Amino acid sequence: MRSFVVAMAVLVGFLVLATQAWAGFTYTVRPGDTLYEIGQRYDVSVASLQQSNGLWGTNIRPGLSLWVPTRQPTYTVQPGDTLYSISRKWGVGLAQLQQVNGIYGSSIRPGQVLVIPTTSRPTAASRGGTVRASRDDIMLLARLVYSEARGEAYVGQVAVAAVVLNRVRDPRFPNTIAGVIFQPGAFTAVADGQFWLTPNPTAIQAAEDALAGWDPTGGALYYWNPDRSTNGWIWSRPVIAAYGRHLFAA
Repeated sequence: MRSFVVAMAVLVGFLVLATQAWAGFTYTVRPGDTLYEIGQRYDVSVASLQQSNGLWGTNIRPGLSLWVPTRQPTYTVQPGDTLYSISRKWGVGLAQLQQVNGIYGSSIRPGQVLVIPTTSRPTAASRGGTVRASRDDIMLLARLVYSEARGEAYVGQVAVAAVVLNRVRDPRFPNTIAGVIFQPGAFTAVADGQFWLTPNPTAIQAAEDALAGWDPTGGALYYWNPDRSTNGWIWSRPVIAAYGRHLFAA
């Protein structure tokens, strides 16, 4: 009985951490910081910062940990990453990446979550191999994007398409777009019929951008909505990105 309780406590703790990674990140206040400046840096209102951290005023002190509920895309540092390589991957200036994340040197560590300025997307030099696709393939991919991620920010829609293409490249999955999409049990929208909704132009563009090589997830093979998923196994996967309602994992 005790082992069961401990296991449940560990699982609950993991779920909390994973949900937090999806909603924002923790920022340690530095000397000279104000709530207004932090809000401006991460595109979040002072009121949201106050509400998320139980603050009644605007006074903060160096060393205080603040929860920042940002909508900007985030990237989890992987072993071997450098600030320079990440800035190249996302097509953002090194100085801008440092400024947005309050980094004054070049030191980063695996597992650290970096905020990526919303105007950035990976550059062509960093993109992986291209998956060949017919017009029918593009429409299949767009249908999946629309049925699984309509209403999400654009980067989140591209991320869903990228997962499909990452699976096509992975020998553990079917080697065609149609094969991946229609693999039994792979996608909720296929199972419940929403897949056959007509995609809008945004979903089609997201599919085309992913096919051109844009992968906001950094190579994810899985994604799920932490508020809806009942699959215990999926939580064992290492989360590497988060966009809107979805977590993305390797």
